[in-house]
Amino acid sequence: MAKAIADGMRGRSIFITGFRRGETEELMKIYGLQGRVFGSDKYNPAMKSFAFAYRAFTCFLIAPNANNLLSFENAIPIPSAKARGMTTILMLDNDIKYKGDRPLFQRIENRIKESCDYVIVPEVAKESFSAHFDNVLTYPGYKEQIYLADFVPDPNFTESLPFDEYVVVRPESLTSLYVMGNKSIVPELCRLLKRENFNVVYLPRNREEGAIVKGVDVYVPPRALDGLNLVYHADAVLTGSGTMAREAAVLGVPAVSFFPGSELLAVDRELIGKNLLFHSRDTARILEYLLRHSRNSELSRFDRLIVANKIKTYVLDILNKII
Repeated sequence: MAKAIADGMRGRSIFITGFRRGETEELMKIYGLQGRVFGSDKYNPAMKSFAFAYRAFTCFLIAPNANNLLSFENAIPIPSAKARGMTTILMLDNDIKYKGDRPLFQRIENRIKESCDYVIVPEVAKESFSAHFDNVLTYPGYKEQIYLADFVPDPNFTESLPFDEYVVVRPESLTSLYVMGNKSIVPELCRLLKRENFNVVYLPRNREEGAIVKGVDVYVPPRALDGLNLVYHADAVLTGSGTMAREAAVLGVPAVSFFPGSELLAVDRELIGKNLLFHSRDTARILEYLLRHSRNSELSRFDRLIVANKIKTYVLDILNKII
């Protein structure tokens, strides 16, 4: 999404930062995003706190003087932006971080986010976020459509894979505070998929997530791939987080979420209600769903592109008015 927003703000001076989590650094290079990458995520809650503090302090040291900060679900740059007198803008869609009894670090992170001047969220999540933020602005649809507006499928993409037909599996985000402590269903799920002769492209974010499928015949790409092409050409996408499932859902690709939380995001609940997303942590039910469903051709690619472009334009108008 950072590329879609940056491209929509050409003519402005933009400073981009990222941190080492999953394929972020490689993807920034693939999409031509020039920026500073520093810091990383941690499994251990105590180390996670130190990593947050290190990155926040580094942001304060290296960030140039600017008028505005735009952050995607990330509280880390907010303190330094506030100290520099910037207008702070957050784009969020994960409303479950504000529900129930959250870990201490999550509560601190939430309080930092609540200091932002503007929060931009999907319309379906407005009620959830309005309970915690004063200035909530909304847009129709889903954040994934903002960058899908610019997506042009590569017909030769599968030549970079060892097979033409496959399903994508992305594990639960086990370092996330709202997920930590849950057991992954990925090893069992991958074994079932292989038993039914599915080719599996497995996308771990780190070594720990790669290790959980040790001994299972899955393909782990040696380098970062264009995620939208990977989703577009897949027979199905299965993920324990959310973004890839929503990308698949709005592209008409069978989408399965096995998110482990006790509650689902408002955007996911809406997609489930539209029968565009299936949620379960029962591996047998997931397999049954895959065997019964294929691509959704109800909307043509052209129709989907029109919708996505309208949503992208809507969001860019909001941002430009604030700036």
